[in-house]
Amino acid sequence: MRKTRISAVAAIVLIPLALTACTKPTPGATVVSGTSSAHREAACWSFEDTGLDPATCSEDLIAKASSGEVVGKVTVVPGSTVGISVDPVVAESGWYPVIGNQRLVSEPITSTYYRFTYPEGQAIPEGGAALQIIAGDESARGLWVFSLEK
Repeated sequence: MRKTRISAVAAIVLIPLALTACTKPTPGATVVSGTSSAHREAACWSFEDTGLDPATCSEDLIAKASSGEVVGKVTVVPGSTVGISVDPVVAESGWYPVIGNQRLVSEPITSTYYRFTYPEGQAIPEGGAALQIIAGDESARGLWVFSLEK
């Protein structure tokens, strides 16, 4: 009986400690083209709607880059459709896709899905074309990075 009581007390003490070690997952984004797809959690995400802290975001990106987690790779053929799907919380914030330094839309997207045709005459660079998904309108709330490759 005494061992059971000690085990119960230990469990009560340890459960909160175990729960504090859990981190809340960041929202995800998926990019699809043909039979190729990649899903990633946000490289940076602000759970408060206050925008990203550049220093924290930089630290997160460096840590994730060193583990190879940041960039999702999707094979794209010029002239094919590329689809982007984001979690509902991202759509609520508004979001926009960017290739290179060019936004693909003029106003933030508020739905969970967007698709575009990769230009047929535009070659994909050897290292891939960077596709960024940026959540937020006035200030960035989240960031995902994908590489569109040959």
